[in-house]
Amino acid sequence: MVAKIIVVTGIPGSGSKGFCLGYPETRKRVKVYRTGDMILEMAQAYSGPGIPKENLLNLQPDMLANLRDKAFEKLTEEIKRDKENYDIIFIDTHAQFFWNNVYLNAYDWKHLNNIHADMFITIIDKPSSIRERQLKSATGRSQDHDLRDLLLWQNIEANVTEGWASKYGKPFYVFSSKQNPEDIDALLENSFMIYSSFPMTDADPVATSRINNFKQRLREIRKSVDGHETPLLDPADIDIETGPELSEKERQAIDDQTVHRDLNWDITQATHVVAYYPNDQVNLSKGVSDECTRANETGKYVFVICPRARLSPFMDIAHKVFRDEDEFFVFFKEHLERVLNNFRRDKNVKSD
Repeated sequence: MVAKIIVVTGIPGSGSKGFCLGYPETRKRVKVYRTGDMILEMAQAYSGPGIPKENLLNLQPDMLANLRDKAFEKLTEEIKRDKENYDIIFIDTHAQFFWNNVYLNAYDWKHLNNIHADMFITIIDKPSSIRERQLKSATGRSQDHDLRDLLLWQNIEANVTEGWASKYGKPFYVFSSKQNPEDIDALLENSFMIYSSFPMTDADPVATSRINNFKQRLREIRKSVDGHETPLLDPADIDIETGPELSEKERQAIDDQTVHRDLNWDITQATHVVAYYPNDQVNLSKGVSDECTRANETGKYVFVICPRARLSPFMDIAHKVFRDEDEFFVFFKEHLERVLNNFRRDKNVKSD
């Protein structure tokens, strides 16, 4: 078996390293390449006493590009050997550097052309979590990026990576750092994936517990069909930033990026949106409504579970509305068995 090659990008502190290393080696033979470490290793072999990590991006651009080229040349040579000995090869890399207020390309097309990736993924996270991780390193402290810097940086990281995937005609996903790395097993074979939509702002602890139980049932339901856990996009994986210390620009960027992430990344890459209201006391959510509308208008399957006695006629935008979650799961297992084959990578998608 020839290894599947997964290119994973993410800004420093995003959690891309943890995602790659989080795939359980008990399942498959896994190799992880980290291009940043490889470039730094090349820098230490340079003449002189070596280059500290925090000074690496201060190098003259041609010198830095030379180190990057050497690292990627080594990478491509090792992949030729390793692809016969592993099942999955992760390449943990960057699309863009943001250094001294300047965005810099962290790649060269000639190297991407030689990698022959099977999937591209960008890992994102809550900006305050990224900042906390960055400030633990001398490199991060030297730049001291604010939350808006980090949001825009990871937005560009995703856009560039999406461009790579588009050029090579390969799947592309934006995942939170909490996404289960094993989801790639299912997604390499089949694009079936659920975006889980639910009210967040007004959900009390009891409602939140019911939502979490519902999501777990969604993850488990596919196992009886083909053995895979259902790939699930969970908007709760990235908390909304709060706090009086946020500037107005940061608050606006956080709100804009949250809407962009849910409507333009998550729903775009899902095949289904399943909206769940845990009880009839939770207020109808503007966010859930907008997500269902966007999903319907972009050709996704939309299912809503809402126990309210009276429902708005706008709920009819869903393919089917359920008052009871058990009723939904009986239906959804049959639906899954019927449509799963339509989303296989090796065939064209057909209507249900």
